[in-house]
Amino acid sequence: MAKDDRVFVGVDLGATKIMAAAYDAKMRPISTRKMKTPREANAKKVVGALSEVVRLCLEAAEPGLALAGVGVAVPGPLDRAKGIVRYTPNMGFKDYNLGQELENLFGAPAFLDNDVQAGVYGELRAGALRGKSNAVAVFIGTGIGGGIVIDGKLFRGSSGSAGEVGHMIIHEGGALCGCGNYGCLEALASRTAMAKDAVALAASGKAPGMLDAAGTDIRKYRSSAFESALGAGDKYVKKAVDRAAFWLGVGLANIVHLLNPEAIVLGGGVVSRFGEKFRDKAVESMNAHLMPGLAGTAEILLSELGDLAVPTGAAFFAAEGAGA
Repeated sequence: MAKDDRVFVGVDLGATKIMAAAYDAKMRPISTRKMKTPREANAKKVVGALSEVVRLCLEAAEPGLALAGVGVAVPGPLDRAKGIVRYTPNMGFKDYNLGQELENLFGAPAFLDNDVQAGVYGELRAGALRGKSNAVAVFIGTGIGGGIVIDGKLFRGSSGSAGEVGHMIIHEGGALCGCGNYGCLEALASRTAMAKDAVALAASGKAPGMLDAAGTDIRKYRSSAFESALGAGDKYVKKAVDRAAFWLGVGLANIVHLLNPEAIVLGGGVVSRFGEKFRDKAVESMNAHLMPGLAGTAEILLSELGDLAVPTGAAFFAAEGAGA
């Protein structure tokens, strides 16, 4: 296969949706496809959907290109070297050799990596963190994930789990987190944290816009529902969003104190919906909690890649793993 005829595919394998993006030999995106993840926690069905998304993505790419590598970003613990998914919630993977199965399906090398770290790497190679040497990424959605860049390289830590910023405890005795601890950043600043506040407001009649958008079913409290409620002028919902931005700022201050990064990039569904206003509220809180002299030392950026951050990082992992 000629060097310029190669195509790499990066996949964001999530419990809700699977998104694939194809990249040419110069790592420029040329096609994307996505579909819902099968609702049954069945690994074979998930792999079938994943392979179909990749196939559709390749069909939509430029003709004549040959698949040279597939990178798949997966939530949950992995054995990256062996291509084994140790466990994923809601998808049925347990000690599953996904890497080998994908290589058998596509006749090309396959590489697995953590989904959040893939997103960080995407921003580092082709997004808001290009050219940055020391930086942190924080992705705010249903939960909060993150990653660390040191000396221009992704820092993984001793066991590969560095960057779990969502589980910094920033309010001892605070809200219960899904991890079982109280007062984690994720429990205070994620969309789930906002939803817990907003559903109580809707049920009490203080948030009619949110009640119209999502009722009182917390599963329907997505970023779009918050956007609708804010557009309807729900002042109490605005307070819930501002409260999450306040706690995010506390978390960012801790990151600056610990790592002194030159930049922190914010991404994820919450940020893509609320953008600069949410970022500015978080920065205001961050500066209020920094020790004197540190305000302004870290540039707080918004993701440039959005939904493509994770597939981009996964594709770069595949290209580098294949020796491109």
